[in-house]
Amino acid sequence: MSSSMGQTSTGTPSSMGQNVTGVPNQVYDLVSELYHTLKNGMASAKYVQDAQQSGDNELMQFFQQIQQENRQRAQRAQQLLIQKMSSWQPTH
Repeated sequence: MSSSMGQTSTGTPSSMGQNVTGVPNQVYDLVSELYHTLKNGMASAKYVQDAQQSGDNELMQFFQQIQQENRQRAQRAQQLLIQKMSSWQPTH
């Protein structure tokens, strides 16, 4: 569902964004997801450290699991981004 601001309900650019930037929405979405996943991974590392310092092994394991999931998500996003970029022809 699109809003009047040219964005979808999830906050990603609509097809109008592709016309403005010249970057396909799929590429933009993957770059955005990769950025946020990596940023979340950095936060999770801090949370693991905090849990470890407090001696809360259950919480530490929880945040380590999140870290692992973020690593896997980032790797998959990188693979897809490479695949999409190899077939993308920028417009001038």
